Amino acid sequence: MSAFISNNATEVDPKEREASLREKVPELLAADEHVILAFKARGGKGRDSSCMTNLRIILKDKQGMSGKKTEYKSIPYKAIRGYAVETAGSLDGDVELKLYCAGVGKLKYDFMKKEVDIFKIKRFLNQMVLVGKGTGLGAGATAITTDPSAVGSGKTSIFDLVGDNASQIDAKAVESALRTNPRILVDDESVELAFKCGRDSFLLTDKRILQIDVQGASGKRIEYFTILWPTVKAFSIESAGNVLDRDAELRIFTNLPDTPRDSPGAGAPRRARTRINIDFRKGRADIYAIQRFFADKVLGTDTVDPSASAVSMAGQVDSGSGNPFSWMGDDSRMVDAEAMDRQYKVNPPILQHCEKVEMAFKGRRDLVLMTSKRLLFVDIKGAFGLGKKVEFTSLPWTTVTAFGVKSAGSFMDKDSECLIWTDFDDIWYPPTEGEDSPPPPPIPRRSFIELDFQKDKVDLMAVHRYLSERCLRVEGGHKDADGYYTPNLRPYDMPVSPDIMAPTKPGALDAVLGWLGNDAHALNPAELNAQLHGDTKMLQDDERAVLAYKAGRDTLVFTNKRIFIIDVQGMSGKRIAYKSVPYSSVRSFAVESAGSWDTDSEVKIWGKFHWMDGPGNKIKQDLRKGKADIIAIQAYLAEQTIGSQDGKAALPAGATAAEAGKVSNLLSFLGDNAVSTNPSEIEKQFKTSPRILQSDEKVEQAYKCGRDLCVFTSKRIVLVDRQGMSGKRIEYRTVPLRYCHAFKFNTAGSLMSEPKCKIYVSGAADVQQDLSKSSSDVWSVQKILAEKILKK
Repeated sequence: MSAFISNNATEVDPKEREASLREKVPELLAADEHVILAFKARGGKGRDSSCMTNLRIILKDKQGMSGKKTEYKSIPYKAIRGYAVETAGSLDGDVELKLYCAGVGKLKYDFMKKEVDIFKIKRFLNQMVLVGKGTGLGAGATAITTDPSAVGSGKTSIFDLVGDNASQIDAKAVESALRTNPRILVDDESVELAFKCGRDSFLLTDKRILQIDVQGASGKRIEYFTILWPTVKAFSIESAGNVLDRDAELRIFTNLPDTPRDSPGAGAPRRARTRINIDFRKGRADIYAIQRFFADKVLGTDTVDPSASAVSMAGQVDSGSGNPFSWMGDDSRMVDAEAMDRQYKVNPPILQHCEKVEMAFKGRRDLVLMTSKRLLFVDIKGAFGLGKKVEFTSLPWTTVTAFGVKSAGSFMDKDSECLIWTDFDDIWYPPTEGEDSPPPPPIPRRSFIELDFQKDKVDLMAVHRYLSERCLRVEGGHKDADGYYTPNLRPYDMPVSPDIMAPTKPGALDAVLGWLGNDAHALNPAELNAQLHGDTKMLQDDERAVLAYKAGRDTLVFTNKRIFIIDVQGMSGKRIAYKSVPYSSVRSFAVESAGSWDTDSEVKIWGKFHWMDGPGNKIKQDLRKGKADIIAIQAYLAEQTIGSQDGKAALPAGATAAEAGKVSNLLSFLGDNAVSTNPSEIEKQFKTSPRILQSDEKVEQAYKCGRDLCVFTSKRIVLVDRQGMSGKRIEYRTVPLRYCHAFKFNTAGSLMSEPKCKIYVSGAADVQQDLSKSSSDVWSVQKILAEKILKK
């Protein structure tokens, strides 16, 4: 009875479950798909169920009084970024499974503790998730040579007890225990570092990060939480301080897809799992050895001996701030990169031997190092920088999803800026100060980083050129086997040429801005190429401007490597931001034509970042009506984001839904639900007027929804949204199938209920589509998505 009331599931026969699915919904499972584990809600008496196949997790949810409306949610294993199982406590009747899925967020399921072996589920997920790229880069991370302590050994300071700090323990002893009772590890998995903090443990294996959290007074309720190495996007260590600050710290920044909280004034992060903090007892863990281990796993294994070659900015003389306002504002200046390279390979040993510092900047006391593998922030704590506590934060170049520089404004503005956008949501909502006070604005923290430079001590265009070399793909071999463009960044052993950081010719930037002018117009790409490859060298040698537009004071350029935005700010127009978005960061895009009364058209970009002038990931740029060919922009963005990969169809030729009758057409129109449209006619239209599709792209299904259209192609989803009274303002939005991570379908219920589908997209708005139950073949769309998402 308690299982029925609490909706706890029990395990059922997987073969019977598979047979039932193939009989009742024959289109759901693929021919080569088989149910491995199956469960039914409410102790086997409920309407809902779930199963784990060799391709995905399928969640069945019967809805409504009649139960005729059924939702089928599909979660591919490659969408899982983290997972946890939790055992039952003394008084608990259930065990739990938690999944963190790209695009979907956090999912939680309860099972009957006496009927379901929760570790059996965890072992199955280990087999399906801990494979290939899911285990990260540096499988051969540097071995730790410090002597671990036996569990419970050694003296403990009162400060350690109060601070709940961890100490290192024998990794092999922990590994042996987790191979028997309970059997947690994969057969070929090795525990490389292990730490114990009270009753809890924190383990680093060659395949994952494993947190063991013992809960409750009895300690029987235990959570085993797996974090995949590829979700670790940055990390930091903090050395121990003086007597009252005895603990060293490790902080891991992840992009675990925890469900975000929109809670201004809450005094909490937007995503609870972005930051994972571990405190270590002073003298009981080698924090620099831990840093080396994370560097090997996240940056790639250190296998190259130190090089005798000089680094790019060697010999840069530190002339000091020379300005009290810059000193008070903590604005940074250039310093000798070679000296920084020597120091941080020895004292303390932060850098890898194969790594080189290429640019270095110093503020009042803190440092920013740009190396061949990462951005390294050195934050010296304590009054006047005299304390022993120092934080080192490592941000790999692969985590940088967009970048820019911003020039200083009028003569009173003493600082220029470097702008960095990252691949994890670290946004913080500060607490509200009083009941009647409005909530303070959110803080981006490491989601968006601004570095202030002394404008007369840092060559801003040299920084821009360097970031372009490190954050844009190198030409040649930048498409994968399916034709997708991949972020093939400059290898660490390919140093940036010193010519890139050579001083910019005085007046070069003003000359380019003068040529651009202030009027709105389309720009000649050939002339713009000459300007941007001139003395400023804003573009790389192998980079070219393909499309370019001027709107007011701003300029939008599409090159063969990035979207380049020149944003003129302030009354004087002297403060200018130069922003770069690599195509590998684009997750969706849309172009919108001008309407009858509109003076401009628009282009919208959804990217792999979380802060853009506030929480959000959309860039919107207005273009002057009649001056921009939005169809050309759409076609070029499609080439850069979905590539020229195989456009083969997932459905057999001619597999379309039946035409609807007159009455159902009328009801669908009134209800604004989608009526299936002939794919061949849509394909012909979209390859001619307007030319939206690529030559090898096939339309598989198309649905007309009032005046709008939803088109499923062999490469993407195209959403056509007609707006306004006249319907002349039309938005064409593209969602590449490669960024669709999971999907669900609702079958039709009784009366006015209609079938629906939802596609979960990472880094952009999800796609939701109503379908007409009398004419739409919902299973055809399921087959398309299963073929493109489950088996891609």
